[in-house]
Amino acid sequence: MTNITKEIIENKLGKIILDNKKSLPESNIIEGISHKDGHVQISLYANKENEEEIEKISKIVEKELISIPGMLSVTAVLTNEPSNEKKSSKMQPVNKIEGIKNIIAIASGKGGVGKSTISINIASAFSSIGKKVGILDADIHGPSVPHMLGLKGKPEVNNKKKIIPFEFGDMKVMSIGFLLNDDQPVVWRGPMVHSAIKQMATDTDWGELDILIIDMPPGTGDAQITVSQHLPLDGAIIVSTPQPVALNDAIKAIGMFKKVNIDIIGIIENMSYLLLGDGTKENIFGENGAKEMSKRLNIKFINEIPLDKKIRESSDNGIPFVIACPESPTKDIFISSAKAIEKILN
Repeated sequence: MTNITKEIIENKLGKIILDNKKSLPESNIIEGISHKDGHVQISLYANKENEEEIEKISKIVEKELISIPGMLSVTAVLTNEPSNEKKSSKMQPVNKIEGIKNIIAIASGKGGVGKSTISINIASAFSSIGKKVGILDADIHGPSVPHMLGLKGKPEVNNKKKIIPFEFGDMKVMSIGFLLNDDQPVVWRGPMVHSAIKQMATDTDWGELDILIIDMPPGTGDAQITVSQHLPLDGAIIVSTPQPVALNDAIKAIGMFKKVNIDIIGIIENMSYLLLGDGTKENIFGENGAKEMSKRLNIKFINEIPLDKKIRESSDNGIPFVIACPESPTKDIFISSAKAIEKILN
C-alpha cells in the first residue's frame, strides 16, 4: 500500500480548479484534513449561501482523492467554521440552546465504566417521571447510543434547515452515529470534532426540553473540552466503578470540569455490586470506592447502580433497562437518581 502523506493529499487538492479560477486550497474553504491508514476526512466550510456549491465541490474532492493509489476511503464533511476565522479567533461559546431548560453532561475519566448505559437509563428515568428529555451522543469516535436505543438511518432536515432528531418513545436523540456508515472510521482531529459536536447541539431541532443529557466520550480530550467550554452546561455527572484505576481517572475528569468552571452535580457508582440470589451483595470491583471519593472531594454521591446482567442485555437489545424491566428494583434506583439530579438542578 502506498504511504499516503498529507503532502500527497494537498498536491491532489491543489489540482482541483474551481469556477473562480482558483485552486481549492487558494479558495480558503478547507477547514481541516485528517488522514490515517488510507482513510481521509476533509472538512469544507459552507454557509447558507454557498451550501449547494460546496456540496458539489465535496463530491469532486471525494472523487479525486479516492483515485490516489492506496486510498481506502474519503469523506468530505460540510462545516460552518471558516478556516480564516478559526485561525484568528476561538470558537465562540453558545450561551443558550433555544427551548432547552437544563443541559447536563454525563462523563467518565475512562472507558468501560458504563457511562452510555447510565446516560440512556437516566434519560429514560426522567422521561418516565414526565420530563421532556433529549440525548446528545457526543462520543465522536465511538458512538454507542444508536445501538443501545435500536435506532438506525440518516436524519432528515426540516424547512428551517434544522436536523430532525430521532425519537425513542418521547425522547429526542441525536448522534454522530446517524451521520456515518456503520463501518466508517472517524479520524477527525480537533477543529473537526469541535465543529461536529457544536453543530449537533445547536443545529438539531430539539423542540421544548426539560433536560438535554450529553453522553460524553471517555477521557479529557478535544471533545470533552469542546462540550465543557462551548455549550451551556448546567453541570456534569461523573460515572465511575469502585476500583482505584477507575476512580483515579474519574478524579482527572472532575479536575477538567473544575478548570473550565463547570459544576459537578454528583457521582454515580456503576457496577457497584452483584446482587446474589439470596439477597447478599458481592463486591466484585471493590466496595464504596466512589462513595468515599465523593466524601473526600465534597461532591454529592447520587447513587450506586448494581452489576446486573439484564442491564447489559437490554442495552444490547436496543431498549433501556428502565423500560425493559419496569418491575425490577434496580429500575427504582435509576428513578431515584433522576429525582436526585432534578433536585440539585432546581
